[in-house]
Amino acid sequence: MKSLVVYFSKGGKTRKVAEAMAQELNCKAIDVKKETPNISTVNLLIVGSGNYGGKPGKELQEFLENMQGTSKINIAFFATSGGPEPKCIEVMQRIVESKGFIFLSQFDCRGKMFLLNRGHPTREDLIDAKSFAASLKEIEQ
Repeated sequence: MKSLVVYFSKGGKTRKVAEAMAQELNCKAIDVKKETPNISTVNLLIVGSGNYGGKPGKELQEFLENMQGTSKINIAFFATSGGPEPKCIEVMQRIVESKGFIFLSQFDCRGKMFLLNRGHPTREDLIDAKSFAASLKEIEQ
């Protein structure tokens, strides 16, 4: 299975989580602010963002809205946020499901919000992110 992690990160918290997942899957982690990901040969796409007013980062949302390719791509989402249940995952899920892509699962991790959640992602958060990525490898195609 060919995997790819695509993310948007303002302060670096989401980048750390993306890189941990990519390391587990032995694949690239691409920042949509710096590069346009090629998903044409990908079987598993993991997409992540910080939660910005209940939405993913603008560049990531645009990537999802413009995403084309085979609907046989399995997609999982992750988010970093100051609070529980980041709404940006719902926004990302609606976009890809409207295009016929297959949504597998989601993961969220605390991120900094103003003065809250300093020090995240923690070592344990990154271990959890790797475990999440590992669990996706086991899903049948």
